Parts: sequence; C-alpha cells; structure tokens
Amino acid sequence: MLLDVDWCGICGSDLHEYETDTASGYTTPVILGHEFAGTVSEIGAGVENVKVGQRVTVEPFMYCMECEDCRKNEYHLCQKLGVVGVHSIGGGFAEKSVVPAYTVHALPDSVSTETAALTEPMAVGWHAMRKANFQAGQTALVLGAGPIGLTTLLCARAFGAGLTVVSVRRPGARHDAAKRLHADVVLDSSVTDVVAEVMELTNGRGVDAVFETTGSQEALDTAMAAVRNGGVIASLAVWVKPPTFDFMQVLLKEPTIVGSKGYNDRDFPEVIAAMGDGRITDSDLIVSTKIDLDDVITGGFDMLEKERSAHVKVLVTPGT
Repeated sequence: MLLDVDWCGICGSDLHEYETDTASGYTTPVILGHEFAGTVSEIGAGVENVKVGQRVTVEPFMYCMECEDCRKNEYHLCQKLGVVGVHSIGGGFAEKSVVPAYTVHALPDSVSTETAALTEPMAVGWHAMRKANFQAGQTALVLGAGPIGLTTLLCARAFGAGLTVVSVRRPGARHDAAKRLHADVVLDSSVTDVVAEVMELTNGRGVDAVFETTGSQEALDTAMAAVRNGGVIASLAVWVKPPTFDFMQVLLKEPTIVGSKGYNDRDFPEVIAAMGDGRITDSDLIVSTKIDLDDVITGGFDMLEKERSAHVKVLVTPGT
C-alpha cells in the first residue's frame, strides 16, 4: 500500500537512531519515522481492508503471523518483530511511504491525520492501562512527562481515573504540558518528596497503579514506595541499564509488576475510537512544535538533541 504522508511524529527512539547512526543494528540508510498518518494513494493486488483515497494511520509493527504469540494476537511479542521506519526503508519522514496493508487503520471523519499521527504513542499508554487492568475511579501515578508519560496520562483520564498524579524531574515544557492536560496534581521530583505527597493525597494508602515511563532507578524506587498494597506497577520504559530492585518490598506489599511493550490487536482500534468519540481529548496539546519535512534535521533532530526537555512532541509534515 502506498501512503501519501501527512504527518509524522519524532519519537525518542528516532532520536536515538539519529544520534547513534546504528538503526537498531540494521545497515543504514533507513528512512526513519513510525508515528505517521496520511492518505492511501495506491493499493496492491488483494488488498481489501483499505481503499484509495482513505485516510489512515500506521500501526508500524511487522511480524511473522506464524509463531505462537502471533497466533494469539500477541504479535508485539513476536521474536521476528520489526518496525516500519526502523527495520525497513519505508518510514514516515518522507512524502510517500510503502507499508504492508495490514499495518494501517482507517480513520473516522472526526479524527484528523494530524491527530492520528499521535495514535502510536497513545496506543502505548492505552496498552499499559489494559495491562494494569485499570478501572474507572482508581488512582494513578505517572512517572515521567515525556510523550509516553503524557499519552499515558490522557489514557488514564479516558479510562475514568479518580486521581491522576504526574511526577516530572524538573520544571519546564513537560511539567507545563502535564498541567495543560489536566493532571490533578503535577509534582516536580527535584524539589518535592513524591512519595510523601502521594501518601497525603491517598490518605496513606498509596495509588492503585503506577506507570513508570522514565527508565530511571529513582522512578522505580518511587513506584515501589508509592503503590498501594496489592496495587500494580506497569513498566513502559526502555531501560539503558538494569536497575536494582528491592524484592523484600515485593514480598511485603504484594504488588503486581507488569511489563507493557508497545501494543497489540485491540489497542489501535480502541484508541482511534476513543479519539473519535471524545474520550481522549486534548491530544493536540502534546504537540509542542510543527515543522516541514525539509527542516526535519535542523528544526527537529538537532533541536531535540540540544534542548530535549524544552519540547514534548515534534510533528513533521511534507506540506503541499
């Protein structure tokens, strides 16, 4: 399927590939970009799930469809998992992209392609809600306010959270974004005892679920201390090095600790539906910068390298 790209978001993993020039072990050149949406311009033989002219967003996982995990629709666990824009030449930082037809989802009229470019990071947060078995009225602590932390916040709101607390390492654009996105409480962990504040907010009980999005030892320690007895800690972060872990606290508090990797068969359709019917709102407030494709290096990657904490999500468009 050939897609005319409208918008593509710069992900932290894209920036990592750019900085290291490794393309996750694959030989460059690779056209990066896996958070994108646009309009179908051509389809291959036998393609029936989309039509020419339809607006779509890309679910970028590519998988074998044959292994045990794939047969259970747990394809995000496929050992042959690849990602459009990382493990192929067809990423979204281009005017056009050729992708497998099974990776695209049609958009309702109420969801623009600009909003739909956020479906991929939103699905990461949505999957975490499902992994945590998060229920309406429960309390949530989100550690980190990067794009994944903020999409997790929006998903917690969409799931009907009774209290949302976001912890940010320092003041700035991401702290402000969490406030704009209507977190009930935003804490600056550089000057605030996050655990003490959480305990005060929950009358000493702790939160029902903690969503760790930073991959830092400090955040992991906070998660264990702030979760209630029998609560859930969901790890969404990519860890650069293994953390230490106090398993005595696992014994004493009996939390459920779950990994949350990407998304699978339910997440994209449910996120698109939630965007379309208004359960997910304000997603546009995650976007801090919009640039033209011609400016993707200096105005996108180079800018983020120099001042990452001053920005949240950068969207790129080929223009007209």
